[in-house]
Amino acid sequence: MTISADLCAAIRAALTDTPQAALEDIARAAGASVAQVLACLPEGEAALVPDACFQQAMADIAGWGEITLVVNTGDVILEAKGELPPGKVAQGYFNLHGKPIGGHIRAGACTQVAFVARSLFGMETRSVQFLDAQGSCMFKIYLGRDADRALIPAQVAAFDALRDRLTQQVPA
Repeated sequence: MTISADLCAAIRAALTDTPQAALEDIARAAGASVAQVLACLPEGEAALVPDACFQQAMADIAGWGEITLVVNTGDVILEAKGELPPGKVAQGYFNLHGKPIGGHIRAGACTQVAFVARSLFGMETRSVQFLDAQGSCMFKIYLGRDADRALIPAQVAAFDALRDRLTQQVPA
């Protein structure tokens, strides 16, 4: 994906002006896609892997314990906290049969998986974001927090290991 210097500058200005904003809001403010925003984040804040990693990522995350699944349409931000159930492909969907997290994801619509590590509201965050062909975020999964609101160390280690494993699988 090629991003003009002007667009990247607009994205970085929006990130500086509103560092607490959701990436979707930064994208709207800059006239960009979430994928373009991710590409302009500072070094080390985002690593992207291709759609072929979708099922591997979902299978791994299913073993992490309580996470927060977020869907942000712009007008609605829905969050569900719980363990991600193992998924299974059937009838063109990646099906999650669990509670409180369940549903049907058209996995073929996912073109990239992003591993995002950034500060938000003065707190460290980690999320796995699933992007479509337009560069929009289909949904994202945030790591859980302990009673002191710190990221759960075992999940951070699992996130880092999955990110590193999948990025190493991507041809240079």
